[in-house]
Amino acid sequence: MIYILNVKVDMEKTTEDIIKDIGKLVSNDKLHIICTTNPEFIIQAEKDEEFLNIINNCDISIPDGYGVVLAYNYIYRVSRSAIKHFKGIRYFLIGINVFFDAILNKNIKGECIRGVDLFFDICEYAEKNDKTVFLLGGRQKDFLGRNVTIDVDLASIAASKLKEKYENLRIIGATSKFSYKEKDDQDTLDHIKHCMQSTNVDHIDFLFVAYGHSNQEKWINRNAYKIPAKVSIGVGGTLDYVVYPGKRAPKIFIKYKLEWFYKLITQPWRVKRIINAFPIFPIKVYLSSLKGE
Repeated sequence: MIYILNVKVDMEKTTEDIIKDIGKLVSNDKLHIICTTNPEFIIQAEKDEEFLNIINNCDISIPDGYGVVLAYNYIYRVSRSAIKHFKGIRYFLIGINVFFDAILNKNIKGECIRGVDLFFDICEYAEKNDKTVFLLGGRQKDFLGRNVTIDVDLASIAASKLKEKYENLRIIGATSKFSYKEKDDQDTLDHIKHCMQSTNVDHIDFLFVAYGHSNQEKWINRNAYKIPAKVSIGVGGTLDYVVYPGKRAPKIFIKYKLEWFYKLITQPWRVKRIINAFPIFPIKVYLSSLKGE
């Protein structure tokens, strides 16, 4: 585990480790939260104490985003640097070195575990182990990032797509009808409870919530215990990728760490979020290292 700008990230874990841990979590009687922590999460958590506390107290905080992996490698190398003079220049050069190592795919520690990939891994695990799943949230957006107002229940469509891929997956329910706002909490919970009663289950094993970062985690923190849901995870735009797999960046972009660039081209409304991820996030990590934080 490491803290990046005071935010917990479980950098030492591989995807295989995470799945094993999830198997343990879902097998006990406690309720658990998994956070898919990317640079945007960390930037948001800096100014949102509630969100920060949720991440730092969650059971697993995965490094969702290559920027988090690079920040970890930068912090690791800075901590091992024996040169204490001219820190500004020295640390800047370390950052440049990490950047080029990333391009060349060498000497980089830690695994980037993308939330959308983990989602499919959990669904596969759930099917094999007869665990229940519920999909909540998700909104279609246009080219400018505005919510599409047509009557499309993205979660329900995603559920149908998942059943094509995982025939025996026990999907207890799926809905995009409700919002992350507290005023909708009771109606949302009533709907989930109705789905549970209809399928004769007394809990949800895996609750996937797609309300966007911080909103989805806060919803989970407020409500998961009322369901109850054993393992809850915020999945952002994952349901959109389930329904429209062509929206994911091509493998060549992922290979060369240019997924952010593909998103900028195809989803220009993400520009503010991308700027938070780069350059604001690495600049903040650099300045924090100069302060010895």
